[in-house]
Amino acid sequence: MNSDLTVAAGNVVPDSDSDDELCSSKERVMRKSFVHEWKILEDLVNTTVRNGGAVELPAVKNAQSIMDKYQEQGQLLEPHLESIVSPLMNIIRAKTIELGFETDDIMELIKPLCIIIYTLVTVCGYKTIIKFFPHQVSDLELAVSLLEKCHGITMVSSSLRQESTGEMETKCTTLLWLSILVLIPFDMSSVDTALAGAENCSGKDAPPPLVERIMAVCKDYLSSPGPMRKMAGVLLSRLLTRPDMKSALNSFTTWTQEALLTSKDGMTDIFLVPGIAEAMAAIFK
Repeated sequence: MNSDLTVAAGNVVPDSDSDDELCSSKERVMRKSFVHEWKILEDLVNTTVRNGGAVELPAVKNAQSIMDKYQEQGQLLEPHLESIVSPLMNIIRAKTIELGFETDDIMELIKPLCIIIYTLVTVCGYKTIIKFFPHQVSDLELAVSLLEKCHGITMVSSSLRQESTGEMETKCTTLLWLSILVLIPFDMSSVDTALAGAENCSGKDAPPPLVERIMAVCKDYLSSPGPMRKMAGVLLSRLLTRPDMKSALNSFTTWTQEALLTSKDGMTDIFLVPGIAEAMAAIFK
């Protein structure tokens, strides 16, 4: 009998050494394949940067299929993450400043870029990817406005369209960007331009307007069946555990109690209840 096989309960089963060899062989094949495929990803990023962020969707889908192959070998991508994520996020930041939010031009430009970034999130994990996101204090209000822009377009789009053109990935990427930006080492009120030149204009016990804007969108995403629910929970947990966010935390917990008490059996509430549970668990862990 083959030495790589053993007999157990009358059946022939693979030996553990054989499994290890198969895994090792698969890893060698993946490493060899990645040497070639990394060049494709590198060329795509370089071309996108040269073109000011413009990239064809078929090229993005090809990159997405390449990265998806490494779901169990994410460590192969990790040494190259900064050279992919940083240039693309810098384009998103620069173009958001340049184009503004009056038209949908910014969305059409950044959605393909967010597909690439969010695919990396699914392969390597969000904690690894957001290390390479821009985190200037001045970006906070910019990212909040971008999130609201994403949210507004999503509300009039079908789920199928979100999946096929990158709206879901753009929402998730923006939520994750904000999860870094809300960690700024300054009082949140001090960077909220809505409070510029005013003292306690929102009330001593009320969250700053900028925080309320973030919470409003996140509350909507907590009832989403997609990954936005998890990313909204991540953002809320980082925002509401800040020392200066006691009023915001109280406001959010009050809202969760009311939402749970009034929830029904509708499709939205089916997802809202676990969404609230996940967010609260992240906040109080």
